[in-house]
Amino acid sequence: MTPPLDGQTHAASLRPLLRIVPYSRRYALSYGLGSIALVAAIWLRLAIPRLLGKSISDLEAAADGAGRLSVERGAELLGTAVFWIILVAIAGSFTRIVSRWTILGTSRRVVHDLREELYAKLTRLAPSFYQGTTTGQLMSRGMNDVMHVQGLTGPVFLYIAETLLLYGIGLTMMLAVSVELTFWALLPFPIFLWRARDLARRIQVGTRAAQQSMGEISDKISESLGGSLVIKTMGLEAADRSRFERHAERYRELNLEVTRARINLWPMMMILAALSTAITLGIGVPQALSGEIQTGDFVAFLFYLQLLAAPTAVLGFVVSSLHRGAASLSRLGEVLDAEETLPPPSDPVPLKDWRGGVELRGLTIERGDERPVLSDEGDQALERAPRRRILDSIDLRLEAGQTLGIVGRTGAGKTTLMNVLARLNEVEPGVLFYGGLDATRLMPSAVREGIALVPQDPFLFSASLRENIALGSHGCTDEAVDEAVRVSQLANDLAQLPEGLATLVGERGVNLSGGQRQRTALARAVLVRPSLLLLDDTLSAVDTATADAILAELEPIMRERTTVIVAHRLSTVQHSDQIIVLEDGAISESGTHADLLRLGGIYAELWNSQEELTGDNASQSVAPNSPQSRSSE
Repeated sequence: MTPPLDGQTHAASLRPLLRIVPYSRRYALSYGLGSIALVAAIWLRLAIPRLLGKSISDLEAAADGAGRLSVERGAELLGTAVFWIILVAIAGSFTRIVSRWTILGTSRRVVHDLREELYAKLTRLAPSFYQGTTTGQLMSRGMNDVMHVQGLTGPVFLYIAETLLLYGIGLTMMLAVSVELTFWALLPFPIFLWRARDLARRIQVGTRAAQQSMGEISDKISESLGGSLVIKTMGLEAADRSRFERHAERYRELNLEVTRARINLWPMMMILAALSTAITLGIGVPQALSGEIQTGDFVAFLFYLQLLAAPTAVLGFVVSSLHRGAASLSRLGEVLDAEETLPPPSDPVPLKDWRGGVELRGLTIERGDERPVLSDEGDQALERAPRRRILDSIDLRLEAGQTLGIVGRTGAGKTTLMNVLARLNEVEPGVLFYGGLDATRLMPSAVREGIALVPQDPFLFSASLRENIALGSHGCTDEAVDEAVRVSQLANDLAQLPEGLATLVGERGVNLSGGQRQRTALARAVLVRPSLLLLDDTLSAVDTATADAILAELEPIMRERTTVIVAHRLSTVQHSDQIIVLEDGAISESGTHADLLRLGGIYAELWNSQEELTGDNASQSVAPNSPQSRSSE
């Protein structure tokens, strides 16, 4: 079924094309040189019919009253005509090659700039943007939509310029032959152009829907590959394939609709050329026979008309490509115009000698989730859910060298709080402070240089284990890498890996266990020696003894820095200087491990339930050199 057309005007539907102007303006000189070569190529191309017509007229003028012409004179005139026609044809071919080389080559540079700006924009957008936009849709924009724009700035620009020049120069020459014949020859053109406009609008709507569908296919492939183990172990291959086939069938149908619309343009333009030629012959032949028009001029007129019919036929491609490019630029604009929630301050304050001290004053975060919805017209809209409070009036103060433990039930807001501390979420002025300085007055990049966030499910790149560990530490020594591996307790696992630290971990660390991935990410964070180390349930996939060993190794490293640990296993945070319990986004309890046990609240309830599961009462003992043991002394 063809996507319905909205009430959008033709001019409004092409308005996104203006977005490409700033990129093209950078290469105005190249486009100018290409246009000059194109003008020369068109003029030389149209000069051939004029030379042919003049040759016919010269032959007629040289003949006697009976129409006879001597062989010598005829050969002389024909030789001269052939010489000039070949010379003009060679010159026209050369200028045509120059015009295409210049314009098409420039289009690659324009799209290169657009692609780089798109990627730079993606790196500046906050994590909240990616929560509402799928990877597949972004991949579709970065690949398919950018390729459509490349066609727009190259072949489409070339064909538009060529068509305008052919019409401008060709019509001038046709009018010079006969105004009346030109009127009748071009009479069918407006009707066909009106029909082409209607088809072009269908192409734009269908193309946008098809590109959206392509993004959904990319999402589905990424999801299936990432969850291949679940699919296989649960025997879901058939169901998963069925889901993919539904996406693929929708994409096929949308593309077929666009193809049908584009196919209709070509025969329509061919009919136009044939009809216009028939009208010209019907009216022009009698005029040529009666002497109203010279025979040579009439022959040249027919060639002019055919030269105009060719770009008119290509006009179908141009119109469809214009609308397809407009749809792609519109989709790219959704990313390029996305608000950067963490823009750099206009007058940034330098962050010097920061050792990890951080403070929160009344932090409150509300979120209204947005979900992209595809309308019947192929346009993407956002469906907004009611706003809900994620964090409510959080007050915290951590000095350099202190350790904070954060616990709470699932959905309490722990990860959101960690993202705020990592300067990944926007906050109002006067809420978040690093080293006593308001975070909104600091460059986000400068703050993040001193922060290392290790999530529960870390991301590893398809590289060696050593390269993954040294990712954020350029020029680090092998000794430093080995030290980070020792601290993270990953050294004990190297014997199990075929090539030790040189082992390729595969995409997303598929060759490693969950605990090994977590400890690899931890080693990466330790290696950069951050001022603020954020562990978001990082030790969930390792056993208690390994977790305790890691924390013991971290203590001397982070003695003058700050560590924040989110954990579901309370034994991981029991030796922290301070522990807070989050409940529905608010701090419901705060204190040391001993304080919270005496309080008998949520923390004590969670601790007792975990102790019952493990049966390990010894873990309640206070570790040497812990804050509790130091306070008891």
